[in-house]
Amino acid sequence: MSQRQYLKDLLRRFQMDECKPISTPMECRLKLPRGEEKGRTAQPYRELIGCLTYASLTTRPDLSAAVNFFSLEIGCPTDEHWSYLKRVLRYIKGTLDIGLEYRADSEVPLIQVFADADWANDPVDRRTVSGCLFKVAGCCVTWITRKQQVVSLSSTEAELNALCAAACFEIWLVRLLKDLGKDAELPV
Repeated sequence: MSQRQYLKDLLRRFQMDECKPISTPMECRLKLPRGEEKGRTAQPYRELIGCLTYASLTTRPDLSAAVNFFSLEIGCPTDEHWSYLKRVLRYIKGTLDIGLEYRADSEVPLIQVFADADWANDPVDRRTVSGCLFKVAGCCVTWITRKQQVVSLSSTEAELNALCAAACFEIWLVRLLKDLGKDAELPV
């Protein structure tokens, strides 16, 4: 499953259909200052965030972290935020064919869960962003990217909080599959 045509239309809509592709959606460890009302951009920042959110929730988990990061600035984005957000479009330009592939794969465990955290990467509130990916029969079925509710005091605590969030969802997923007649091998 891919949204090639939707993404091509998105690039055209924001005049980025002729841009140069780039290999990553955002810079590593990017830190941007919070926007102020006097520096608010006139660009359609919210509109682009909405379009990217749709893509990241449906077929493009690779966009989730970047969209999460830039959506934090939706209250008062600046031209600097806008220029970094356009980098996501440049990434999309080079990855139009990426999508989700669903197939029955009996060689892998029924459920696989992956989790990670970026300990205190936000310089303003020092909260950690967690990311979780859930696969059923080797196919990505859902993913989560969100800020943790508490400030972690160590990278170990940040990772543990991410694992706890993943475990809660994993328990629900195991029960759902059991209701559908599929028993997962435990432990996941």
